[in-house]
Amino acid sequence: MMARHPIGRRALLAASAGLAAPRLARAQAWPERPVRMLMGFPPGGPTDAVGRLIAAGLQAAIGQPVVFENRPGANSVLAAEAVARAAPDGYTLLFASNALVMNASVYARLPYDPATSFAPISIVATSPNVFWCGTSQPWQSLEEVVTAAKARPGQLGYASTGNGGNGHFGGETLRQALGIDITHVPYRGTAPALQDVIAGRVPLMLQTLVGAIGPYRADQLRPLVVFGPRRAPELPEVPTLAELGHDVADSGVWFGVLAPAGTGAPIIERVSGALSALLQRQDTRDRLATQASVPAFAGPEAFAVRIRSDVGAWAEVARRAGMRPE
Repeated sequence: MMARHPIGRRALLAASAGLAAPRLARAQAWPERPVRMLMGFPPGGPTDAVGRLIAAGLQAAIGQPVVFENRPGANSVLAAEAVARAAPDGYTLLFASNALVMNASVYARLPYDPATSFAPISIVATSPNVFWCGTSQPWQSLEEVVTAAKARPGQLGYASTGNGGNGHFGGETLRQALGIDITHVPYRGTAPALQDVIAGRVPLMLQTLVGAIGPYRADQLRPLVVFGPRRAPELPEVPTLAELGHDVADSGVWFGVLAPAGTGAPIIERVSGALSALLQRQDTRDRLATQASVPAFAGPEAFAVRIRSDVGAWAEVARRAGMRPE
């Protein structure tokens, strides 16, 4: 009979440690080469501006280039899909807005699941949604717009940057809360929507403050009401919907950084820590303020909770509005 040679407990532990050591070493050595950060919108827009600021700060913190890559298309779906399918090694990150979760109510089939395809790292900033009109329009307040809309049902249009975006969802929550019939006019991006509102071809617009701050400062847009829990520092005289007695979901934008699902905890923690430190710096806060954005750090666990909550909230808004996934 062949003799048995049982492997002792110490030998097993040593073998396990030997297998784990290379993985641990790789995580501790990260990053050994440049990191890509994908973003799903064209250059020059509000998400692009905030994302490039965050990428530059992260690059300084980790000591490797962070290559910021615009991959526009399908309301950021293409970039999100690329990151969801990337290797979970920390070398491909996603700079996202809450379009990531709103898309779940817009597209019948998404190539990613916002709650399971990513490892959330942190929310970095927010900017409120604002209801605007062009300065050529006569209205000075939300009440005046409501009166005009009720006198002309369906005749007042509001522009947004596309179906299923912050502006569209903001307009639907506003329409439901106020009981008014205003017509959604979707555009393919911020620039053409702003051009038509400024020119008076469409009277109203739902757009985040970060996306409209330039035309507002140029006296081309008039703010009527702010979504969200508090007044915007840039618009101290403009009331919030809550102040006017309307309980409306906050359709303002958040910006955040995510990695592919399965990315190691040491990498997630290192990036999250670097972003937390970056957002505490006064120069970062000042530069975000120029983009009408507020630093709003929320780490991996809180970010994951926010994603799950938002998916459910916007699905309900879409259901009530009759927004059918395409």
